[in-house]
Amino acid sequence: MLKQFSFIFLMVFAYTLCHSQTKNKYEENELERFKKKFYLNRKIGVDSSLYYMDKLSLSDNIPYKTFAYAAIEYLKTREKQPVDVSFYKNTVESFLLKIPETKQNYSILFDIYILLGNTNKRRNLITPALNYYLKAENYALQSDDIERMIKIKGNIALIYQDMDELEKALLKSKETLALLEEKKEVLGEKYLTQKYKTELNLGAIYTTLYKKDTLNNKFIDSALTHYTKLLKNKDLNNENYYTARVYYSLGTAYTLKKEYNEANMYLDKSLALFKKVNSQSYLYKANYNSGYNHFMSNNYNKAKKHFLRALSFKKDTLLDYNYINIQNYLSEIYSQQKIIDSANYFLKSFLKAYRKMSTKERQQFKEAYKIDKETDFEKKIHKLNKQKYLYSFLISILILILIIAGIFIIKNKREKNKAKNKLNELLAKHSNSENNLNTPNKLKINDEQHQQIIDGLFKIEKNHYYLKEDFNLYNAAKKIGTNTTYLSNVIKKYKKMSFNDYTNELRINYIAKLLTDDKKIRSYTTQAIAEIAGYKNAKSFTRIFKKYTGITPYQFIEKINKEL
Repeated sequence: MLKQFSFIFLMVFAYTLCHSQTKNKYEENELERFKKKFYLNRKIGVDSSLYYMDKLSLSDNIPYKTFAYAAIEYLKTREKQPVDVSFYKNTVESFLLKIPETKQNYSILFDIYILLGNTNKRRNLITPALNYYLKAENYALQSDDIERMIKIKGNIALIYQDMDELEKALLKSKETLALLEEKKEVLGEKYLTQKYKTELNLGAIYTTLYKKDTLNNKFIDSALTHYTKLLKNKDLNNENYYTARVYYSLGTAYTLKKEYNEANMYLDKSLALFKKVNSQSYLYKANYNSGYNHFMSNNYNKAKKHFLRALSFKKDTLLDYNYINIQNYLSEIYSQQKIIDSANYFLKSFLKAYRKMSTKERQQFKEAYKIDKETDFEKKIHKLNKQKYLYSFLISILILILIIAGIFIIKNKREKNKAKNKLNELLAKHSNSENNLNTPNKLKINDEQHQQIIDGLFKIEKNHYYLKEDFNLYNAAKKIGTNTTYLSNVIKKYKKMSFNDYTNELRINYIAKLLTDDKKIRSYTTQAIAEIAGYKNAKSFTRIFKKYTGITPYQFIEKINKEL
């Protein structure tokens, strides 16, 4: 009996618990509090908003319950979360049939239909979105809700723009602007925000009209008028995001006019402000537009910088026309700069993205960006590959030339350093003494006959007899009073050199000292200096001078002139 009672109790408890979880009765103010959590989703986070919408969906109040399902579907669609489309569609439509079309429900019906319109717009279902917006507009009119009327008219204008029905979009935006001015006092502070949005939208419509008909300057003039009017509004100009949007729109308008410098001036201002408010989507778009302007101005380095920045702000995986075309522009830039690997990479990235598009999207893309046929891209890749191999070959040749040149430069530098050291030694040699020749007293000579020859050589050196043109082994031996064999052997033994080397060393040391001491001699010709040193011609003198010093007479003189 006790077991049966316990089982019944548990069943009743479970039923009560389940029933309490599926339906809840909330007070009107609590339902409204839950509903407001949806509009705070950007502030409190999507997960928090979904939590409150789940609670609201368990309510037994059909209008709020319907709003909750519409809100959940919208948030999940916007955040790219998995959505059971058929479930939400059927659920919302079934509940909508149960909501009485009374004045009391007009406001919440408006909110539901605008949410349904926004969801379909995000799914690119333009016609269903417009139908939902028109129903929402009807409820706003019936409830005489000015704020909702202005809001929905703006949404409808945007839908007409997406549908390329620009005249209807223009008409609806003008209606909104007129209503704003009429209800300015009623709207209070909200007037400025709505005014900004409407003026900005009007400018965008006129810009698009000009894009379609660039010969009609009144369209772009009207767009610029609306944008400039916003900049002059001091109340709006204090808001960074709003001002950035206006600068961005002005930049876009001047881009269409092909006034690229003016366009970049406004785009640079917009980028600085978008960075402050961390608007990723507009940082992406503004960098793309700046890149395009610089590309059209042939300023490839700045274009590349902005295109690469734009790619860094592309966080989602969804492809858009700008993202695809960036690849094409970067390929062109790198190709112009002869960076073939990068040009090839971006061209292949472009083709990969391009081929994912449908036939209709490709056609629209080609019309919008004036893109060549796909087969031309294949030829372009082939051409880039040929250029790559050619540049690789040329770079290899250049590297080889640089290596050879490097070896030559190093060798030449070493020779110059060697010559410089020799020159410094030579200058030092003559700085403290008249000459560096050995005297008889410095030599230890045991043989008396050898001593006599050394003394004779010393006199020849002292009297500079070696400078005479007829100075040779025979004449030297005769002057000393010995024979040529004896003289040659003595020089070899005591001077450690041949007679010719002995003669050349005496002459070069003499002329080096003379050039160091006498500025006038340094101004003589090489031939004149050669004759002073005892040589018949400048050529042989220069050859012998370089052999003993490592440098030419001219280089020696140049060095002395710098030093002294």
